[in-house]
Amino acid sequence: MTTTFNRDDAKTCFRCNQNPPVYRLISLERFLNESGELEPDCMAALFCEHCLKLEINDNFGALAQNELQVGADESAKDFLSRQIGFLVLPFALAQKESELLVEEIQNDWLEATVN
Repeated sequence: MTTTFNRDDAKTCFRCNQNPPVYRLISLERFLNESGELEPDCMAALFCEHCLKLEINDNFGALAQNELQVGADESAKDFLSRQIGFLVLPFALAQKESELLVEEIQNDWLEATVN
């Protein structure tokens, strides 16, 4: 399901709660469910330029954790974030920009080449 924001949510950065957001960060992560299994989910948040740099560092650091098995001390309420990937976009996109982005994501980018 697509993440939506109301006008009040979009007024300030999700990290510092002061500056107006300039970027949207979309994060694909694996979360621990009640059955103890990892399930993919998508999260989105709005950040100012300063906080975006901090958030990218946090997300980048979590990429290496994706392959870790669920630890005995992890639960659905307290678990290690397993980052699959993330995407940074300007807060507002024009229609053409959105279409290009969707096309790129849906494109089968891996093609076999024969010499």
